[in-house]
Amino acid sequence: MLDAIHVDPVLAEPLVRDSDLAEYRRGLERHRLGEWDGERFTAFRLRFGVYGQKQPGVQMVRIKIPGGRLSPSWLRTIGAANRRFAQGDAHLTTRQDVQIYSVPLDQSAELLELLYGNGITTREACGNTIRNLTACALAGACPRELVDAGKVADQLARAWIRHPLVQNMPRKLKFSVSGCATDCGHSTIHDLGLIAVEKDGAKGFRIVAGGGLGSLPRPAVEVLPFVAETDLPAVIEALARLHQRYSDRRNRNASRVKFVVKRFGEEKFRTLFVEEFDRVRALPQRPWVGLEWRDALEAPVSRAPVGLITAHDGSVALSVLVPLGILSSDQLDRLAEIAEQAGVSDLRATREQNLVFLGVAADKVDALVAGVRAIGLQVPASAEDAPSVISCPGTTTCRIGITNSQNFARQAFASAQLDPLAKGISVHVSGCQNSCGLHHIADFGLHGAAKKVDGRSAPHYQLHIGGEANSGAIGLSGPTIPAKLADQALSLLRQALAAGRQPGESVRGWAERLGKDGIEAILAPLDMAQADGLFVDWGDAVDFPGAPQAKGECAAPFAMDLCYADLADDALIAADRNLIVGQSEQARAEASQALVFALRRLLHARGVTSEDGVALEAVESQVAQTWGDVAAVVEALVAVRVAGGQTADLYREAVAYLLDTVTEAVTAPPPPVVAEIGDITALLGAAQ
Repeated sequence: MLDAIHVDPVLAEPLVRDSDLAEYRRGLERHRLGEWDGERFTAFRLRFGVYGQKQPGVQMVRIKIPGGRLSPSWLRTIGAANRRFAQGDAHLTTRQDVQIYSVPLDQSAELLELLYGNGITTREACGNTIRNLTACALAGACPRELVDAGKVADQLARAWIRHPLVQNMPRKLKFSVSGCATDCGHSTIHDLGLIAVEKDGAKGFRIVAGGGLGSLPRPAVEVLPFVAETDLPAVIEALARLHQRYSDRRNRNASRVKFVVKRFGEEKFRTLFVEEFDRVRALPQRPWVGLEWRDALEAPVSRAPVGLITAHDGSVALSVLVPLGILSSDQLDRLAEIAEQAGVSDLRATREQNLVFLGVAADKVDALVAGVRAIGLQVPASAEDAPSVISCPGTTTCRIGITNSQNFARQAFASAQLDPLAKGISVHVSGCQNSCGLHHIADFGLHGAAKKVDGRSAPHYQLHIGGEANSGAIGLSGPTIPAKLADQALSLLRQALAAGRQPGESVRGWAERLGKDGIEAILAPLDMAQADGLFVDWGDAVDFPGAPQAKGECAAPFAMDLCYADLADDALIAADRNLIVGQSEQARAEASQALVFALRRLLHARGVTSEDGVALEAVESQVAQTWGDVAAVVEALVAVRVAGGQTADLYREAVAYLLDTVTEAVTAPPPPVVAEIGDITALLGAAQ
């Protein structure tokens, strides 16, 4: 039985549909039979959260947890899935997902069946899609919040899951929701951030867009100072359509939304966003369930608290420190039992790779704390009393990881536990420049790199100092040091920070005041050339192989047949929406766009390339030359030409019929009939 907190019959889409599993099974079978090559199947499986590892033959499976909202039964199900299908421990990620590793591809459908049968989705957890919508860790309990950001994230995730517009985008989109100005959702580093605000007595959201990290980090820019909650689906649609229209599909390294901002400049990007938002919000949107707003009991703070927090309803939220977000199957089972014994039905996975128990009764707190400590986890008293170390998996599983970030992070965490100066200091570690460990927004961040020493490749870390997610400040670049000296470097930086920090000064302010020379002076005691084991990475037993040559799946390949099919479906939906509001000419234009995508799908099926922006007449002519041997295609094209002179709704119906015909033609072509190219051209001309 599905948990009540995850089921709302009013919402447009459930997280899980039976058709999802059936669709995945069909795709897996086509791949097994050789009908789909590796590239097409990769694009397909990524949309179901099945991601290739560096180890051949096995997959990482990413479980999508909108808003980080978990339940005890979900923890138990994930534990069972990890025990039965995966190897090693499960991993809470910086995007409030859960990842399990080394799943044989042949068992992936059985794994999805177990998850989907318990209401848990992997749909669009990877690929060129809207990824997991993240939210504040204390959403639903925070005394500062205006609204439960977790519920907002969950509702928006359901509104857009499976939507054809967002299945095959130029690259992924990452969104976050924050319940107050503290912005625990870290809006500034996202493609789209929604921050709950109050303006002139009304409660709604401030919207920022175009942020991101990676090798070229940049903070998001404000695009709308205030929107009502009912306009949030239109906000998402506006960004998705700008992304489809203006992002670069050819250069995958420059196809995130932040490059659209760079291309047009902030003011022009803001103008484009507002224009698109105004256009789409005038059209019918998916159903919206009204939010429960409240007045904040406390003012926003600089950083979200941890430990024991008194919620707005008088209950307690209990934050549990999960080292590096790593949990065994047994720990997941035990956490579910502990939650149920304490009467807790609602938990949160956090961006810091921790867990929060919500709604804990005061008389259950001690037992809950004792329970989690008994399985090796901690409950810090406050953010100032606990070190924070997070990491991506690095070379343990990632194809493009350069360093073993996770094993180094284990050492950094162990050292921080013994160092009083580490309290309240965040350390984020990434195995490469892509910032899956969010190294740009840590007090001390590190990203893996390969560097030659005496002609041999050695693992190194580039330091980043003073990043601030809430303000959008990217950490200042520091020196690059051998990986084996990174733990010592962190110790030296903590000592210098404690000794030289001025009252009220942030880590960033301290680093800016010292400057590059000052930071290098702090690290001068490190003997860069004599580090023991310089050429062996943390946790490894062999010499460092250097930067990997393998291709990762972060920038998922395109299956253009699927892409054209989805874009055609989306354009047809847009035609319907315009017909509903009486915009016949725009409906006709959208139907024509659907026709273009469908015809380009036909061309692609026969190896003919086409460019974006191609005119309808040109693509029709190409189809006439390449598909004149298929009677059903000819007849459908003629019908569209005839309907072109009729009403918009009849034209839409003819286009819809052609879309279905195209699907049949490219998936199971009928026997060819005798037809001459000249005959089809004449038919089309007669139908003008």
